[in-house]
Amino acid sequence: MLPKELRLTLKELFLQKKTLIIVAVAGVIGAACKGYLSLLIRDLMDASSSPEKLKSLAWIGIAVAFGASISRYFHIYLMNIVSEKVTQSLRQQLQSKFLRLNLKFHNNYAAGSGGLISRTMNDLRIIQDGLRLFADLFSAPLLFLFLIGNLFILDARLTIYIFIIVPFLIYFMKKVSVGIRKYSLSGVEQLEKITSVIKESLDGVRTIQSFNLESKMQDRLKVLGDEFVHMRRGIHSRVEIMGPTTELIATFLVLAVIFYFSSAISKGEATAGALIAFITALLQINEPIKKFQEAYVRIQETRVAADRVFTILSEDSEVLESATPQPFPQTWDKIEYKNVSFGYGETNLIKHFNLQVSKGSMVAFVGESGSGKSTLANLLARFYDPNEGSISIGSCDIKEMRLSELRRNIGYVSQDVFLFSDSIENNIKAGIENNLSVIDSAQAAFAHEFIINQADQYNTRVGERGNLLSGGEKQRVGIARALYKDAPILILDEATSALDSVSEIQVQKGLERLMKGRTTFVIAHRLSTIQNADLILVLSKGTVVEMGSHQGLLSKQGEYSRLFQAQMR
Repeated sequence: MLPKELRLTLKELFLQKKTLIIVAVAGVIGAACKGYLSLLIRDLMDASSSPEKLKSLAWIGIAVAFGASISRYFHIYLMNIVSEKVTQSLRQQLQSKFLRLNLKFHNNYAAGSGGLISRTMNDLRIIQDGLRLFADLFSAPLLFLFLIGNLFILDARLTIYIFIIVPFLIYFMKKVSVGIRKYSLSGVEQLEKITSVIKESLDGVRTIQSFNLESKMQDRLKVLGDEFVHMRRGIHSRVEIMGPTTELIATFLVLAVIFYFSSAISKGEATAGALIAFITALLQINEPIKKFQEAYVRIQETRVAADRVFTILSEDSEVLESATPQPFPQTWDKIEYKNVSFGYGETNLIKHFNLQVSKGSMVAFVGESGSGKSTLANLLARFYDPNEGSISIGSCDIKEMRLSELRRNIGYVSQDVFLFSDSIENNIKAGIENNLSVIDSAQAAFAHEFIINQADQYNTRVGERGNLLSGGEKQRVGIARALYKDAPILILDEATSALDSVSEIQVQKGLERLMKGRTTFVIAHRLSTIQNADLILVLSKGTVVEMGSHQGLLSKQGEYSRLFQAQMR
């Protein structure tokens, strides 16, 4: 029985069955044409005294040559196309899976986004190379069988003697393949680390340059690269030993065959045509054996890469859609957290959290870093689900809602606004179709003035992650995006903490317009921005230690008052 990873790969491959049928037919024709060549040579040699027979055999030879060439072209060309389609399908499945996996998976994945990129690019390249050779796995055994048949026709006894070495070759290939699989797994894991370091170097180039870390990053890459080369050396040593071994065996066989037939010819038991035909078939057998060996080696590498790809595709860390999803409620009066607990590992970060938020009110979460402020907001948007408890909007548990509708009704503005490498207008729209005006949204976010001063105004491209805009400009585009989305629930996650005073004033004005009439959750370090909140919750290690209004909490002289006084100083 085939290993699971190969069964899944073949399942993807056989989705292209119509093209594979043509590949198979071309392979059969090509193998038959090549297989007939040695018998044709025998007939040509033995018909040297008959010009008419030679002429007819010559025409047959031309037809066989054309048949072999044309069938070979379609056999390989179409298989390459199939491998491209299968690889692209897997690449799309991986991207779709990445986007569905919850934030807990992405935060905990050891190699980070660089590792996931490695699986998408490097592992799929290995699979693609393996699939390209799938055609040889089909045609090489066919040609081998045709040629073995020819050998039996030419001299059955000698062919049986030759077959004695076949078990030794199979054993040799099996032993070599074990080492290839082992080194392949280590190699792709090391390549994943290399990809992660390269991506980290590009993402953090400003920090690397400012701290003079160029040499350190180069050294990290060199160490990983040297280990990768060492692992690849193990693979190459095993792969390349196969070719010389089979060639050495083939050389001895040819010498033995010549000796055998020379004796037979001298006794009148064989002809020179039979000798040349037998040697031709024997030498031709080297081709399918080498192709089968190469394909067999690639299969070992493909197994490793496919296992890593399908491990991700079968990962169950998704935010699951309800079997009977409910629409977002048309009318609702509150958002309620009921006994919610959540943790990234075995220890819960949020512990038995309860909260009721009236529609249209503003709630602020404050506390030291790691206290669970952002986590509570992320749970509402179902970036991940709580380990215990539930969250409901109105009377409907958010797990029962259609996920796309839930998120459509939640606007999100974070400290680090992510902008796509596109125009300002497309970043504000963010794929949302509604009747609102992009310009009105930008004006309300106090972004219109700086946008019209750009060279291409709303068509100005913002660069990768919006790095052609300043921090304040990015934030205002993010606010304009939230205004354009026009969602009834709003999450503001440290939306002004990274800005200078002038930018903060402009962004704060945009936020005040954005929050008007919406149910707002604010995660804030700057307590001056939440003094008008209807309810402030002070969190410490996942639990609420204080709650109330700004003035009420100040009067308690507790944790909130301590934080506020520290910031004022």
